[in-house]
Amino acid sequence: MRTNSLLATLLLSTSLVACADDPADVEPQPDLLALPGQAYYPESLHAAADGTLYVGSLTTGSVIAFDDGAIEARVVIAPGDHGVTGVTGVLVRGDELWLCSVDPTFQRATEIRSFTLAGQPIATYPLPATQFCNDLAFDAAGNLYATDSFSGTIQRIAAGGEAVETFVADPRFVPDAQGAFGLDGIAFIGETLYVNKLDTGELFAISPDRTITELAVTPALVAPDGMRAHEGTLLVIEGAGRLTQVALDGTATTIASDLDMPTAVVVARGSAWVSEGQLGRLFASPQQAPNLPFAIRRIDM
Repeated sequence: MRTNSLLATLLLSTSLVACADDPADVEPQPDLLALPGQAYYPESLHAAADGTLYVGSLTTGSVIAFDDGAIEARVVIAPGDHGVTGVTGVLVRGDELWLCSVDPTFQRATEIRSFTLAGQPIATYPLPATQFCNDLAFDAAGNLYATDSFSGTIQRIAAGGEAVETFVADPRFVPDAQGAFGLDGIAFIGETLYVNKLDTGELFAISPDRTITELAVTPALVAPDGMRAHEGTLLVIEGAGRLTQVALDGTATTIASDLDMPTAVVVARGSAWVSEGQLGRLFASPQQAPNLPFAIRRIDM
């Protein structure tokens, strides 16, 4: 037994040395990244080019970051700093961090905010009180688009622009019931913009000429939330606890189905990372205690 164990150890060591220069030979990633505190309620996350994960908090306004290889978070924006009291959409582009800055008590209008990756403010773009910034996406030309969950619009900040403008508005985007959330996830594949609708499960494609087409998804999406493009498909979070991959022909395939009230997804470091927002417990009446710790889950692709 001892001889066999020693031989196995030597073979493993030799294999590791031989593969040390192989780019595919990397440290295994954790399956879970625990978020700080008892009320983080992550709503969105994104990743920088170096694999750093940025995670926003709906209830505190904090943004934290997990560097590649780290299991402890570092604070990028502390709770309440720079007037940010709640965060929905999170997006990294180059050396800038973009946020939907919101008030979860709905006492103030939402804003689109930009920061350095160190958390220093760059610009603020206020939205009317009738609109709610939920998530963000850039096109190839550097124009920024935001889903408006309340008024049935998609807002845009042109590259180098100083104000928000309405890109498209459509009655189909308006929530079906007062107080519900409509448009939510947003992503580009090529020049086509895709958005989903939380309350009805619909998925829409918007062409460069602003033609809007509803895509039939099979099986139908249930409470779609965060959405990102991945290899010519859409990765969609469903409120029923699923991460779903949707091909552009509408075929939906479940990747994971045991998630705890997920809210967003991003692909980085060779895996999908999903925020388990638990917002259903936050907004339940009476409010329900969350499952701690709040977490980001890694899912093999």
